[in-house]
Amino acid sequence: MKIQTTRFGEVEISDNQIISMPSGILGFSAEHHFVILEEEAGGPFEWFQSIETPGLAFVMIDPNFVASDYEFEVSDEQMKKIDAQVEEDISVRVLITIAREFKDTTVNLQGPILFNLKKRLGMQLVIPDGRYSTRQPLFGDRLSMPPEAEPAQGKGSESTRQQAIA
Repeated sequence: MKIQTTRFGEVEISDNQIISMPSGILGFSAEHHFVILEEEAGGPFEWFQSIETPGLAFVMIDPNFVASDYEFEVSDEQMKKIDAQVEEDISVRVLITIAREFKDTTVNLQGPILFNLKKRLGMQLVIPDGRYSTRQPLFGDRLSMPPEAEPAQGKGSESTRQQAIA
């Protein structure tokens, strides 16, 4: 089957690539069918392209690229929604919001997308406890610091670092 996209033009996909999102994505609840498209060059970024709306695609990434300690609980009810038997059946991605200046790009760690890629089902989960942000910087604080302001390894202090950022 061929789908039309605004970013990639016409794309050939097979039926077994289509992921159903019965509840959609927050703000896009009417969108239920997507496909994951990867950049030809590879890398950590993927596109979550609607097959129904050519102009609707989200950039996503494995959350471990952003927060190595990222974790949350998945309830039995949530597991059932994506027909997962064990947690190993689940693949997790987070959506990226690209800012005007790329260094200001953020990720939504509060609303991860859970996929059961074997069953081609997905759902967006909202982590309600407030420990994760919808606007977590993709690159962290060190990227926004000018290179000359970086403390030398083993030297400097937190107050020096704060002054350099301010």
